[in-house]
Amino acid sequence: MTRVKDTTVTARRDADIRFLNEQGLHGEIYKVWVDAERVHDPETDTYDYTGVDDYLADASLLSEELLMVMDTRVSVRDMDRSPADIKPIIKRIMTDLKRRYPRIRYVEAFNEPDHNLAKNVTPAGLYDYYMVYYQAVNEINREIQPQVPLELGGPGYMQYNETWMYAFLDRYAADTSPDKKLDFLSWHAYGEFPEGTGDSKGPRAFHFYKGNPSEIAGQRQLLNAALSSRGLDTDIPAFITETGIYPGPSYDHKDNPRPDYLIGAAGVPSLHYWYMEQPNTYPFNWVVRHFSEERKDQLVTRFQDGKHIAVRGNDKVEDLPTNLFTPYGNALKMMAMLKEERVTAQSDSLEEGKGIYSIATKGEYGAAVMIWNYQHIGDQAYSVTMDMNKLPKNLRGKKVRQRMFRIDAETSNYW
Repeated sequence: MTRVKDTTVTARRDADIRFLNEQGLHGEIYKVWVDAERVHDPETDTYDYTGVDDYLADASLLSEELLMVMDTRVSVRDMDRSPADIKPIIKRIMTDLKRRYPRIRYVEAFNEPDHNLAKNVTPAGLYDYYMVYYQAVNEINREIQPQVPLELGGPGYMQYNETWMYAFLDRYAADTSPDKKLDFLSWHAYGEFPEGTGDSKGPRAFHFYKGNPSEIAGQRQLLNAALSSRGLDTDIPAFITETGIYPGPSYDHKDNPRPDYLIGAAGVPSLHYWYMEQPNTYPFNWVVRHFSEERKDQLVTRFQDGKHIAVRGNDKVEDLPTNLFTPYGNALKMMAMLKEERVTAQSDSLEEGKGIYSIATKGEYGAAVMIWNYQHIGDQAYSVTMDMNKLPKNLRGKKVRQRMFRIDAETSNYW
């Protein structure tokens, strides 16, 4: 699962879609983004999909299903719209887009409301806005009866935020409507931060997971306890719809991002490893190309011939490189080469989220193992011995071809 948030530069995006498909990165679920205020004109009460049509058409070529953020932060935060105000707007947009792009299956209500809306709504009050989302989705499914109905979830918190999550679950549990709908819960994974009220001295004063990715290992257990105590289903999927080592404009090497590219390439799989160890929990990769933060990019966007490329305003679009993976992009390609079924792999050099990670898989015609060393900014080196004596039965006693792929400071690294 990954995200694409590039609603500009059509020609480059077309090339990106072709390249990613060719490289085996056609996805099961890609996340896309729709801002209500970029579609709906409040002065004329009209809807214009020019800015998202080609974007969603391209994303539909890259993924079997789409998860769409239906973002209304501007409506709530800047335009002071009530839940009743936003319902007809989001219903119209979701109806039109579901008809045009039937691969849209999931709708994620909100984006980081504990940051973006913290000055406008309370943790419990957010549910008043969520209710009109599920009412709209239910009405759309009844009215157009799509072959694949829309599913709804959220709230897309910027972190596993107990204050906001548990207030939301309290309201959901107390909701007596037989039509209430919560198909997945979602949040983001960078670290633990103050909520968006302006108070930066709280218990989450900018604590990053990059120092120890294993810190997220207990989040599903916490969620299940919260669900169970409220009489809610503990099998509900958790979508971690944004993950990364560097949230926002953060870094470890301010003036030279290239070491940070390698840190991210090993760090994101490390975060995902700990989420994959938890049941019904699905981390998303983020992002193909970011509009401003190069350390998140899966494709090389901002350096060509040693020169910085400004892309926030699409400067010199014709010079943007295509078909070039960052180290993170190459890590994704390696993940895509893993086989269908995960099998046991053990590492004896992994402590507090740092060290040697391993994922082993098997398929009908082979086995694949991915091994990486995550040290954050450390430089602990290892001499690794890989023991594959316990091969799957269908491979034993046969000649086996071995192929090895590598990412480091010189290999599978654009720089």
